[in-house]
Amino acid sequence: MIGIIVINYRSEDKTISFVKNEMIKVSSDNAVVIVDNGSTDESFSTLLEAFKGWPYQHVFVVPSKENLGFAKGNNLGAEVAINQFDPDVLLFANNDISLRSDDVVDKMALKLISEPQAGAIGPKVIGLDGKLQSPEPFIPFWKRHVSLYWSNLFMSKKRKAEVFGEDYSEKAAEGWHYRVSGSFFMVKTSDWKACGGMDPNTFLYSEEMILSERLKKVGKGVYYYPEVAVVHEHGITTRKYFDEYRIRMMKYRSECYYYKTYIGTPSWQFYVANFTYLLKRIFRR
Repeated sequence: MIGIIVINYRSEDKTISFVKNEMIKVSSDNAVVIVDNGSTDESFSTLLEAFKGWPYQHVFVVPSKENLGFAKGNNLGAEVAINQFDPDVLLFANNDISLRSDDVVDKMALKLISEPQAGAIGPKVIGLDGKLQSPEPFIPFWKRHVSLYWSNLFMSKKRKAEVFGEDYSEKAAEGWHYRVSGSFFMVKTSDWKACGGMDPNTFLYSEEMILSERLKKVGKGVYYYPEVAVVHEHGITTRKYFDEYRIRMMKYRSECYYYKTYIGTPSWQFYVANFTYLLKRIFRR
């Protein structure tokens, strides 16, 4: 049994289309839980009406007046799926995903269950530009938020890509990696329970890295499975409601929380990074 968790935020048409056109392809026994973040009477009734009498799978719509964000929203969806259906695995999917083949989800589930040390699994995730978005390695805070910025002054684009692993996803082989894309991934329910799910202290961004650390503490790893693939529109809904500066700051704050809480990055590095971001704003680099 597969529990499928989908977050909806002011994008009912896209969510309905995703479930009816993409998740209908899943042949394994499954149930869909849609968490309606920032729910209104209109959005909730639209989602309910769309799946009224839907004969192909169970679809639960869970309203939340508050916009819970990614981590809390997925935690709520997982809780409902586990309580209602007791699934073996949980699939977390953005509504801007399309499957490259009908058997993507079924193959992911079989592979995840067959790997005893795998707590989570992710497919090849392809952006609209054709570039791969997953998997990614662990990158220390200093390298991500300080060295990367200053490298623009003295490194060629090619050298920068080599040093900072910007082509990591393109070269990644099947197997164990630090993290996979949060846009479409699957977790064993038993491991989700054991690690406590996602950290509710983040709103948006860094959830995949945090989940990797949480799974690591219960002895499980993250597996990349490029035999199957999905296409991800990436950031369409986010950019509709937040400007670029707000998005960058949300991402930065979430990453600071992750590095401080889970990696133990020393405080002085955050001070240097804050200064670096100030320079970015001044010189718009």
